[in-house]
Amino acid sequence: MANTTNFNWETPDDTDLVKDGAAAIRTLAGAIDTSLVDLKGGTSGQILAKATNTNMDFTWVTNDVGDITEVVASTPLTGGGTSGSVTVGIQDGTTAQKGAVQLEDSTSSTSTTKASTPNSVKSAYDLANAAIPKSLIDAEGDLIVGDAADAVQRLAIGSNAQVLTVDTSVDGKIKWATPAGGGGKVLQVIQGTTTTNASNSTTTFADTNLTATITPSAATSKILVLVSQHCEKTSGNAGNTIALRLMRGATEVYINQYLLYTNTTLVQRGLQSFNYLDSPSTTSATTYKTQFANDGNNAAVAVQASNQIATMILMEIGA
Repeated sequence: MANTTNFNWETPDDTDLVKDGAAAIRTLAGAIDTSLVDLKGGTSGQILAKATNTNMDFTWVTNDVGDITEVVASTPLTGGGTSGSVTVGIQDGTTAQKGAVQLEDSTSSTSTTKASTPNSVKSAYDLANAAIPKSLIDAEGDLIVGDAADAVQRLAIGSNAQVLTVDTSVDGKIKWATPAGGGGKVLQVIQGTTTTNASNSTTTFADTNLTATITPSAATSKILVLVSQHCEKTSGNAGNTIALRLMRGATEVYINQYLLYTNTTLVQRGLQSFNYLDSPSTTSATTYKTQFANDGNNAAVAVQASNQIATMILMEIGA
């Protein structure tokens, strides 16, 4: 007798007698029946599963072991289900939710649903690296000038009344400088006026209400002061002298006396004018004003009588 290779079933040899064939067939059929016994039976819907590592050792089990019975999808996945055709997707990513985004190479896109590629990030970096840093400027009025090919530097702000001038001997070839031939030019004009009457019967100087303020653009500038002011002697006082003086802040810079003389029964009025060239040596706001006093017999003198207008003109003259 010979046996099969895989299951060792017994089969008759070619030389066995015919009378032994029936017994050999029964022996083979019995071996097959025994080997396949585990495939027998089961119920509807069951499936075969291996019971052990032994050949042909199977068992019938309910159709749920190893099967997918439900697909649950959570953000950013979509879809899912427990029966039928189950579809799973992914939602679009936005600034408000997680999801899939498309890559974008642009460095000028304003999209809020696309993601930058390394190429676009590198392009943005190159642009930023080539830009002039804000830190180069550290004071109001600073300028940026070129000092070589693809190179810049800071030019600090100049002084009042200076202008930009080309100078090939300095870095950047530009500098701040005082304009050539600027001396004697009128740089600005300020006017002050008043019509308010003021009276003084003493030799102590008092304000006339005439004032003006100017801010020189350079400390070397001079200020030309032009004053025109109405003065008055009251009736009953003969031979009065009115003293007018010019003040820069609390400093007297000029004084002028004006004789008002008449008989004792008349009022005398006159227009007193003077000018003075001052050197305040500052770039701060500077206030000029006039003061007056009776410089004769202590009788009353007045300015802007009957609300006559008084004027003060300040001219900044370049050095």
